[in-house]
Amino acid sequence: MRHSLIAAALLLASPAFAQQVDKGPPPGVHVESIALSPGETRAFTLAQGGSHQLLRDTDPAKPAPKAISVTYKVEGGWSFVSVTSWTGYPTTAAVLADHGDGGFSQVGSIASPGDGSTVVQRWQGALGKITIGKFDGGPEGGAPKS
Repeated sequence: MRHSLIAAALLLASPAFAQQVDKGPPPGVHVESIALSPGETRAFTLAQGGSHQLLRDTDPAKPAPKAISVTYKVEGGWSFVSVTSWTGYPTTAAVLADHGDGGFSQVGSIASPGDGSTVVQRWQGALGKITIGKFDGGPEGGAPKS
């Protein structure tokens, strides 16, 4: 009898648990990376979410304290990614591009000192849609704890 009650409880709980797991992050929160198309600017703050890094949207026109702002544009046969970081610590992030085949591949990385200065990285040709993420450095960027 006891095993039947446990099994029944697990069956009733399973759909609710599956629904919660499949839901994904709430609106405005991205896991590990954020996507941009040419002409877009995104701003976000970094946070740890268990074993994943979370990127939380903030207004690019007036970024939150400790935010990172990324602008992606294509001009004159070149792709430009600009990063401005106010984190207060250096970070390095991976830049991945979808050249139209639906799969993203790493095209490089971009390092920012975190002091509010802007760093620009460029690539020849159009990269298509990009993602930037896996920020290393500082307390929210995955740096080893000392």
